Amino acid sequence: MTDKDTLELEHQLSIAEEIENILLDDRDNIPDMTVSEYLTELLKKHQLNKTDVIAASNLDRHYAYHILSGEKKQPSRQKVLALAIAMGLSKTETQQLLYYAKVNQLYVRNTWDKVILHAIEKKLSVQETNRILSDFHLSPLLQ
Repeated sequence: MTDKDTLELEHQLSIAEEIENILLDDRDNIPDMTVSEYLTELLKKHQLNKTDVIAASNLDRHYAYHILSGEKKQPSRQKVLALAIAMGLSKTETQQLLYYAKVNQLYVRNTWDKVILHAIEKKLSVQETNRILSDFHLSPLLQ
């Protein structure tokens, strides 16, 4: 699989004669994964164990295991972000995780999303992230 960044993909789209070529190429470059499969890949990549990630995420243990096992097919955006922060994922990995979860990616012009992006960049914990959200009178990561 060849990783392409967004700017490269946008450039290819702008110079393409036919959209079909871009879409066919995308099938080869974007694996068809579930959120559970991608989380499993990330756990292996970062050498993390599920128990530690779940504890750091502040998610209900059973619910988190359902996400990681694939029993919960479409977890909420906030729960996916709690896992991403607990895992210490990069911005790119987090955006990809949100893609696989079929929820909106983080948008820097949204104040709540901006706090989450800051937390990801600074490798803050879920608790530290919630504290900042509270300081700005924004809804917490987890209700």
